[in-house]
Amino acid sequence: MNVSAIGTGAALISNRNYRRVRWVVVAVLSLATMLQAGSCTRPQRTYQPAQDPATLDDVSFLHYLATVPVVTVDEGMRAVLLLAGDSARWSTFEQRYEELRRRGAVKKAWRIGPGQILDKGTLAYMLQCICDVPRSLNDELASKTGVGDRRYALKTCIHEGVMPYGLAHEPVTGGGLLSALTIVERYLSSQ
Repeated sequence: MNVSAIGTGAALISNRNYRRVRWVVVAVLSLATMLQAGSCTRPQRTYQPAQDPATLDDVSFLHYLATVPVVTVDEGMRAVLLLAGDSARWSTFEQRYEELRRRGAVKKAWRIGPGQILDKGTLAYMLQCICDVPRSLNDELASKTGVGDRRYALKTCIHEGVMPYGLAHEPVTGGGLLSALTIVERYLSSQ
């Protein structure tokens, strides 16, 4: 028996084991990262406005939105409900949340709170429900299962020209929200 052949065979075995171990380590780290990302809470906005947006009337509130670097969930819900009618009917976060949940625009499983930063996927889902845009099969399946529902809603809003290209987890800026509201308002008034 050739000694060099035995050494080469041992090297191949250890090389195969190394590849398997490396693959397992990468898979475990990827899974841990996904689980950690899913369990993290949404970031809170550190910027504090000079005035309380809850005290502003609708027109002043829209002007206020133009000045904020990122929008909170509560501000986003109020802005989306402006499209549905007089926002005075829904003066608190709980009332806005329940109204949007009744319309199917938010889900309890998302666990969103008033001070959290609004992301593009959540805004797109709310706008898609308010506009009653026809949904694709992927949208319907994602909506029923909850997997990728906001991502598919954002994809639809991008395709329709309501929102610019972006990722579902990116924060919504005040200017971006106003732009989307303007486009949706034109869409709803043409219906």
